[in-house]
Amino acid sequence: MSQDEALSLIVAMVRLRDVTEVDPFPPGAAPVTVDGHSFERLANQIRQHHRITLDPGDLVLLLLTPGDPVQGKVRKSGPFALPRVTSEYPWFAHLLLNAIKQLPSLPDFSDDTKVFVMSDFSGEHRSALYNTYSFIILAQDKIGPFQVKVRELREKHGLLNPYSEFAYKDLRFGARSRALPEFLDLVDNYIHGAVITLAVEKRIETLFGPSKPEAHAFLVDQLASLGFGQWKGPDAEKVSRVCHTLAVFVSLLTSTGQRLLWYCDNDTINVDGKRRTFAHTQELFKTVWGMYATQPLDVIGFGRSFEDKSYLDDLLSVADLAAGVVQDLLQGNATGADISGGDEKLRVIRWAASPARFLSKINIQICRMENGEVGSGLVAMNLKDEQPDLA
Repeated sequence: MSQDEALSLIVAMVRLRDVTEVDPFPPGAAPVTVDGHSFERLANQIRQHHRITLDPGDLVLLLLTPGDPVQGKVRKSGPFALPRVTSEYPWFAHLLLNAIKQLPSLPDFSDDTKVFVMSDFSGEHRSALYNTYSFIILAQDKIGPFQVKVRELREKHGLLNPYSEFAYKDLRFGARSRALPEFLDLVDNYIHGAVITLAVEKRIETLFGPSKPEAHAFLVDQLASLGFGQWKGPDAEKVSRVCHTLAVFVSLLTSTGQRLLWYCDNDTINVDGKRRTFAHTQELFKTVWGMYATQPLDVIGFGRSFEDKSYLDDLLSVADLAAGVVQDLLQGNATGADISGGDEKLRVIRWAASPARFLSKINIQICRMENGEVGSGLVAMNLKDEQPDLA
């Protein structure tokens, strides 16, 4: 069997749902969970049985995207709302809603069938004044050109084998440094979506109750009683912040019948242990998403940092860059200290503060105000004399 024949067979397996004689998804069925390990197992089976080597990232593209990329709408205008949020919802939901009402626009995925989410987080070191949670949410239907271009870029700079990632904390390696401006240009011009970063001031110890001890005890008990595993207080706070933020924006950006894949790096919220696993985080996200969404999705898939790196990890790098640079900028703005890291960090700062035609850049801050109350709002970045001016 040739590689083209094998790929056609794989795609045909997904397209069975379009054959009238086959009814694998009866009415009212819950969204299907596709775990990242499934792609790795399938890649191994294809390699063993057909002697065809495909990395898991290529299988994600094939299985979740049967068809050619399409041209479609770019943005939709606000105002935006969360109609299901009531006074009974967590305080955090109302803080997010306050910021969302200020958004002038969001990406328009109404012409797309697949949506990807990549996530990364920063600020957990002791000296950080903010925790940042970054997500890149994009139209997967249109990602083909980016996949081609980023592979060409990696071949050009010798970054393909090993697959050296663009990590915010490690940009000064010669080849990565030289490739960084082109990489950021590809991100702005070949990705249709939004980079969303939530920054929470560390003086705010919890967003789910009146005090940290009370809120964390409640979250730990609630997650355990609902079957979402055993969590420590700080991790329960973190996974709740992540799931609520992502669920809010997924509800605003997706439409009925679309497919969603959340791909994340290894982190404390998705470890596999005796008392909780990545599967618990998956089930928790789907439950929280149901609190905000008014539309059903066709498939909800999850992946966690495949061993074989691919363009998925380049998309993951975008979230990493956003989380790191927003943390540094807010820290510098609060302390007056310069941001270390040389020209590479400056390039990322300029990228974060520069508008792009297809990629929205949204930064939300939750902080304690001068009157002692907690407030939320958008952070506007404007370039001024080569340095960002935060408004």
